[in-house]
Amino acid sequence: MNFPPEIRQLVLSNYPMIIATLVAYFVIFVLISWAAKRKLTKDVGDYVVASRNLGWVVVTFTMYASVLSGVGMAGIPGAIYTIGTSFVVTALTGIIVSTALLWYFGPRIWVLGKEYGFTTPGDLLGEYYQSDIIRMYTVIASLVYNIAYIVAQLLAGGILLNVLSGNYISLNMGIWIITIVVIIHVALAGLRGIAWLDFFNGALILLLLFSFGVIIMFAAGGPGSVVAGLGGIRDRFITTPGMIGIFTPSRIYGVMIGLSIGAIVLSPSAWIRMYSARSRSHFAKIGVLMLVLWLISHVIGTYLIGTYGRVLFPDAENPDFISSLLAFGVLPVFIATLFLIAVLAAIISTTDTYIHTLTATVVRDCIRTLFWPTMDDAQEFRLNRTITIGAAGICILLALSYPVLITPLAIFAGGITVQLLPPLVGAVTWSRASTEAALVAPAVGILLTLKWDMGILPGILPPPFAPALPGLAVAFFINVFLFVVISYLTKPQPPEQVEKFHGLLAKEL
Repeated sequence: MNFPPEIRQLVLSNYPMIIATLVAYFVIFVLISWAAKRKLTKDVGDYVVASRNLGWVVVTFTMYASVLSGVGMAGIPGAIYTIGTSFVVTALTGIIVSTALLWYFGPRIWVLGKEYGFTTPGDLLGEYYQSDIIRMYTVIASLVYNIAYIVAQLLAGGILLNVLSGNYISLNMGIWIITIVVIIHVALAGLRGIAWLDFFNGALILLLLFSFGVIIMFAAGGPGSVVAGLGGIRDRFITTPGMIGIFTPSRIYGVMIGLSIGAIVLSPSAWIRMYSARSRSHFAKIGVLMLVLWLISHVIGTYLIGTYGRVLFPDAENPDFISSLLAFGVLPVFIATLFLIAVLAAIISTTDTYIHTLTATVVRDCIRTLFWPTMDDAQEFRLNRTITIGAAGICILLALSYPVLITPLAIFAGGITVQLLPPLVGAVTWSRASTEAALVAPAVGILLTLKWDMGILPGILPPPFAPALPGLAVAFFINVFLFVVISYLTKPQPPEQVEKFHGLLAKEL
C-alpha cells in the first residue's frame, strides 16, 4: 500500500506515543487473559461454553465484538466506499432480521443445550436427526466459515499493523503477529477469557466508532456536508443500484442473508454463545442491546467513515485501508491511534472467537464422535488446545497465499452457515422435518454456494438471477425449497424424538 507521504510522516513522528498506547492495550489484554485463566477449570464445558454462566451484557458484547471485527471496522467502510449507501442499507436490513431471529431461536437453542448438554451446533442437529452425516455438515460449515472469517481478520490485522508502523511492518509480518497473540490467548483462557476480552473490546469499539463519526461530522460541517462533499458522484453514491450498478433491492436482501444472518445467528460461534448464556430469559435483552449497538456502529460509524473517506481519498488503492487512512487524516493523532487499536481489538476478538469455535466443533463433532468416542473430557480439553495451533497455521498460509478483499470473504462465509437454518427450524419448530431433508437440502445449498460464490467446484452450471441475486442467496432458497418438499415426501422424526425436542420446548417456553 502506498500511503500519502503526510500520513506516513505523521505516523513516524508519533512513534513513541503509538507504541506506548499499543503496549497499554496489551497490558490490559494480558490482565484479562490472566484473570480468566485463574477461573478456568479442566472441564471441557467450562472451556467451550463458560459453564453456561455468562451474563446477558457479556453475551451481547462478545457477539457484537466478534461479529463486528475487522470486517466491520475495515471491510464494511471499504465496501461503503466502493458501493455507496446501498451497502449500509444491506447491513442494517440484515441486522434487523437477525435480531428477530436471535430473539426467536436463542431461547430454544439454550433450553435444548441446557437439558441435553449440547455445546456445538452438531450436538443439537446430529441428535435431533439421529445422523452423524448431518453432524458433519455442521463441521464442514464451521471449517469453511471460520477459516474464511479468520483469514479475513488476519488480512485486516496485517493492514492495521502496516498502517500503524508507517509501512515498516509488512502485511505478512502483521499477519504472523496477530496470529501468535490470538493462539496464546485462546489456549490459555477459553471462552470465558474470550468473552471478558470481547466485553472490553466491544465497549472500546463502540466508543471510538461513535467518536469517529461525530468528529467527521464536525470536520465536514455537518452530516449533510459529508454527502455534499461527494460532488459529481453524490447521486450515484446515495441511491440504488450504487456506485457499481448492481445493488438493487433484491441484491441488498440477498447479500444480507450471508453478511448478517449467517454471521449473527447461524455461525457456530453465535450458536455456542447462545448455549453459554446464564438464562433463556436474557435473549430479549440481548436482541434489543444488539440492535442498538449495531445501529450506532453503522449509522454514525462505518457509513460516515466510508463516505467521508471517498471525499478525502477518492483514489485509494485498496478500499480496506480507508478507515485507517481517514483516521490519521481527520482525527487527532492520539484518537487516531486509539481508533486503530479499536480495530485491532475487533480483529483479536473475532480471530480468537472463530479459532476457538473451529477447534471446538472439529474436536467434538468430528474427532470425538467418529474416531475417538471413548475420549474423556480431559483429553478433549487438551486436544482443543492442540488443534488451535494447527488451525491457526492453516489460516496463516491461506492469508499469505490468497490475499483478497475482506468483506466479500465474510459474505461468502455467512452464505455457508446460513444453509443450516432449515434443519434448525426443523429441530426446534417444524415437527414435519425429516432426516432425509436435512441430509439432502443443506448439502445442495453448501455445494452451490461453493460453486457460485467461490468457483471451487468444477462444472458449467451458471448462477441464475445474477447479478440481481448473489449465488449464496439462490443456493439458500433452493435449500429451503428442497427441505420442505423432501420433508413432505418422507417420514418425519419418530414421535418420541419429536417429544424429546419439541415437547420439551413447548413445556419450557
